[in-house]
Amino acid sequence: MSMDQLRWRPTVNERDFIERALQSDLRVDGRNSFDFRTLKITLGREDGTSEVQLGETRVMAYVTAQLVQPYRDRPNEGTLAIFTEFSPMADPAFEAGHPGESAIELGRVVDRGLRPVS
Repeated sequence: MSMDQLRWRPTVNERDFIERALQSDLRVDGRNSFDFRTLKITLGREDGTSEVQLGETRVMAYVTAQLVQPYRDRPNEGTLAIFTEFSPMADPAFEAGHPGESAIELGRVVDRGLRPVS
């Protein structure tokens, strides 16, 4: 299944609701247009773990690192690998054990955001 097939497209009624909500400064959660959701960052008990909460959205992260031999053609550079996984606890559509297309795409976006522009 391609990313285009997974992309959400609003119905005519949903689009009308969204347009009316934007025009009337209405948000489903009661915030005004420029109100921010509360941000909370909690470092975990184990090294490399954290939880970020933005309103009711929660993300858990685990980061590891290891020293490895650099590539011969780039002796002064290291390597960076990004792996993402969506938990079935967040949505039953996500499968445990292997990343789906959405998780792979998120990993690519994070990777592009962290690497320097050449």
